[in-house]
Amino acid sequence: MRTNTEITQLLDEAQQHNLCATSTDNNQRRKFARRVACGELITPHPRMYVRPEFWENLNPTQRKRAVVQTLAILHPNVVFAAESAMCMFDVEQPYDIHPENEITVASTSHSGTHVIAKSGTIRHTVCMRNLPTVTIEGVVVTSFARTLFDCARLLPFELALPMADAAARKNFDVSLITQFPVSSVDEANKVARVVSGTDARSENGGESRARAVMENGGFMRPHLQYTFPNPNNPDFPLRVDFIWMLSDGTIIVAEYDGMAKYGATWTEVNTHVSKQYERDEYLKRCGVTTIVHFNFDDVIHPERLYQKLEAAGVPRIR
Repeated sequence: MRTNTEITQLLDEAQQHNLCATSTDNNQRRKFARRVACGELITPHPRMYVRPEFWENLNPTQRKRAVVQTLAILHPNVVFAAESAMCMFDVEQPYDIHPENEITVASTSHSGTHVIAKSGTIRHTVCMRNLPTVTIEGVVVTSFARTLFDCARLLPFELALPMADAAARKNFDVSLITQFPVSSVDEANKVARVVSGTDARSENGGESRARAVMENGGFMRPHLQYTFPNPNNPDFPLRVDFIWMLSDGTIIVAEYDGMAKYGATWTEVNTHVSKQYERDEYLKRCGVTTIVHFNFDDVIHPERLYQKLEAAGVPRIR
C-alpha cells in the first residue's frame, strides 16, 4: 500500500514511547483501517494501531502497559485497577494475568462487566467506595496496596502469590492489603491465603507459582532456599529451592529448573546437566534422600508436578 507520511509519523511517535497509535480524526481512522485490512497493522484494542513486528517484540505485560497508557491519553479521568493497574508497577508478574482483550477500571459507583460486541473487548469495572490512587507515567491507577488486594481476591492463588512474593522482595508489607473491605467470605479467605503464603525468600515468579501449585495439591509446605556448605567455595554455600525434612529423617529437595539455567546452545545445556549431576551427587552425600527436578511446563500442568512430588515421597497433608 502507498506510504502515508501522516500515518507513518503517528506510528513512529507512538512506537518511540511504547504506545499504540490512535486518532480522533475520522479520516485518519479510515487510513488506519485500510492498513489493518491489508495486514500492515494490527489493532490490539479498539481504535489502537501498531505494526505487527513492534507488537511481537513486547511481552504480555508490556503489551497491556501500552494499551493502558494509550487509553489514559484518550480518557485521562479513568482509574485503572487490578491487573490493568499492576502492569504499571515495577513488580514481577505472571504473563497470564494480561489477556489482550480485557481491561479493568475502578469506579466509586458501580461494578460489572461490559463486552464490546464489535471487538469482543471485555471491560471490567471494580467498585470501591474509597479510591486510593497514584499516577505513574501519566496513568492514574489504584494504589499498589489496593491493586495487590484486588489481584489477590480476583485471581487464582497461583497467579496472585507470585506478585505478593515479588512485592515482599521489595520490602512491601503485604499484610497492608487486609485493610480493604471484602464482599464475601470467599474473598476474605483468598486474601488471607495470599498474605499467609507470602515469602520474600522465593527468588522468582516461577518458584512462587510452583509453591502455590504445591499448596493447591495439598502438599506439605517446603522450606525455601535452604543452604548446604560448598566445599569448593565456602563463601558461597549451595542453596536449594525447596526442601522437606520429614520426621523419619528423610530429606527431599526440589529444584525449579527455569530454561535460563540451561543456556541457549547444546554446549551450554550439556555443561549445565553435568554440573547439575555433580551438584545432586554432592547433596546426596550431605544426606539428601531424593532430588526432584521440575520446570515451568510441570507447573502449568500440575498433575505432572504432583506425580513427581508423590514419587519422591513428599507428604500430602490434605
